[in-house]
Parts: sequence; structure tokens; C-alpha cells
Amino acid sequence: MSVATLVRSAQWLLRCLSLLERRCAHCLAPFTPTRDEAFCPRCLPRFAPYKGAACPRCALPLPHADRKDGPSVPCGHCLADPPPWDDIRVYGLYEGVLRDCLLRLKFSGELALAGPLGALLARHLQTFPPETAPPDLVLAVPQHPTHLRERGYNQAHELAVALCRELRLPLRHDLLYRARRVSPQAGLDAAQRSTNVRGSFAVATPDLAGRHCWLLDDVMTTGSTARAASSVLREAGAASVTLLVMARTPLR
Repeated sequence: MSVATLVRSAQWLLRCLSLLERRCAHCLAPFTPTRDEAFCPRCLPRFAPYKGAACPRCALPLPHADRKDGPSVPCGHCLADPPPWDDIRVYGLYEGVLRDCLLRLKFSGELALAGPLGALLARHLQTFPPETAPPDLVLAVPQHPTHLRERGYNQAHELAVALCRELRLPLRHDLLYRARRVSPQAGLDAAQRSTNVRGSFAVATPDLAGRHCWLLDDVMTTGSTARAASSVLREAGAASVTLLVMARTPLR
């Protein structure tokens, strides 16, 4: 076993123990929670949700828009090609401590971070007006079985488990699946990402007819993966799809 692997294993163990030892899930500093916070008073404000202006259809941050002017208008891409989901809820931007934690969850196997992050998203959802139609089920964007065997877990599913536990919602992992494995999206432009994931999702059973679904993913960059998955859900008869995203990549 390499030194790097040993270091990662030790970090993962420390972060698992941090939840039992009342240590911050991010910086591991000991603290006394006032409720059931997983992050210390120093780190918690750095996890504040994004409240700036954003496209109402794809949640792309609009840094030059003024929220005082009322609801944002859709971005040019969404006006030209509306996304297949009915609504979108994003927790924060893919930067700072949120990005750091999601990278550690995704690539370093620090599964202890999924619970605190999923709980943050769940509590953020409770700040919105009540849904006209509560979800019948929650789904996470799935991984191809080969990819899942290689990594050992699906970070989107782990976040969904935490969210559903917090909100007491049914999580289904047997409906949406990857019909084929795709190349990594990193490094591809928007058009290449869309082509890469086209036809990569499928629905196992016709259980979605008339159902109101929440679809959760950890990070949204161009939205091509979410578009492909949401389109399959709508084609399978889902009455509505609300996209939930832990972090949205801003424009660079």
C-alpha cells in the first residue's frame, strides 16, 4: 500500500471519527454544537448557500443582474433550448469550502462528508415555498456499474441518502440507470459533453407514469448530464422533474 493511500485512509478515518468526537467535519477542530451542526462556527458561515441572481431555468449565476429588479430572466441558452426539468434548486457555487468538500467526497472516499452536505441541502430546500406537488420519489444521477465497481460508491447517491433521511422522503435507486459507460466529462466543452452523455440513461420500469420526481446530482457544470437524465424521466411518463444540485459551477 502506497504512502498516499495510507494518508488518504487516515484522513477518511479521522473525518468519520470527527462526527463522533464532535469535531468539525471540514477542519476537524473540536467544537460544541448548539444543535446538530456538523461544521464548527468558523467553517459553517463559509458553507452559506448562494443567494445571488441566477437563471431561473438552469441556476447559472448572473453576477451583473440585480435581484431587486425581480426574478431573473432565463439565460440565452435556456431561452434557445429550455431544459427538460420543471424546476431547479441549487445549494451553492462550486468554489471555496463547498468545492473542497465535494472533491474529497468524490475522489478521496471521505463518505463522512455526505451526511453533513446532504443535510445542508435538505435544510436549504425547506426555505423555499412549499411545493405544489411534493415529490413521490427521489433519484440520484446514477453511475455505470463498471464505474461504480471501480470507485466503490456514487457520491450523488450518498448525498441523496442524507437528504431523504433528513426530509423523510423515499429514495429509489432501481429506476434510473446508466445504459452505457461514457468518457469523463472533465475537459470537454458544452457540445462535447452533450454528445458524450446522449443516450446514456434509461429507466428500468414504467413506474414513473404520473410521478413527481426529484433528481439529485452533486455538481452541475454545463447541465448536459442533468438534461440527459431528466429527458429520460419525462419520456418515461414523469409528471414533473425538479433538479437538485449541491453545487453549480459559475462562469469563468
